[in-house]
Amino acid sequence: MLPYLGMGVLLVIAIAVAGRQVAHHIDAIELWIVNLGPWSMFAFIGLYVLATSLLVPETVIAIFAGVLFGLSWGFAVVAVGSLLAAALQFMLARHILRAHIQRFAAARPALAAIQRAVRQDALRLQVLLRLTPLNPALISYLLGAVGVRFSGFLLACPVLALHWFIEVYFGGAGKHIARMAGRHTLAVSLDDLVLIGGLVVTLIVIWLVSRMARKAVMEAVSKAVTEPAGTQK
Repeated sequence: MLPYLGMGVLLVIAIAVAGRQVAHHIDAIELWIVNLGPWSMFAFIGLYVLATSLLVPETVIAIFAGVLFGLSWGFAVVAVGSLLAAALQFMLARHILRAHIQRFAAARPALAAIQRAVRQDALRLQVLLRLTPLNPALISYLLGAVGVRFSGFLLACPVLALHWFIEVYFGGAGKHIARMAGRHTLAVSLDDLVLIGGLVVTLIVIWLVSRMARKAVMEAVSKAVTEPAGTQK
């Protein structure tokens, strides 16, 4: 996820540099969204499900949700889209793509080891995997192919809520920065400072959570690799 957030940082910087022109286009897009009404959210959810299922980085799409819909509605759109996408990816992996995914994982020892570890400690590992920098769609495909229970799979998905919130917040912050850059005055308000500080804090939080989750996953994977196959639960 951190590489994708790096892309988000570059996006925010580009917005700030472009300044007034970008702010003008954002206003035009918001007007178009308002004219579409609730259908705009359904269309975005459909786009989210399709794009992420094709392994397009979900972070980039979530950032745009924050730009287009704001924090509250943007979070709702991303949450619904993420859960629907995860369910679709799981079913595709379980019923249609299983053989292909298993061959893909078998050729990559790290992914094969993750699948073996999940068989031994399903729910805990699923939760931890959702907090690592791995692409969420890739995780959904791997878990669907390995045969975990769908109920446990869905139970672990909302762990991404913090990521969804931060990504959407990133988009809203980028829009705000664009409007800051488009002002005639260079004055910075307290709200501006709080928002910029919030961006820094969210990046630190994501880095810390991802690091701890990755460490826990690697420990579980190492244990699964060293244990004899007969000791699997």
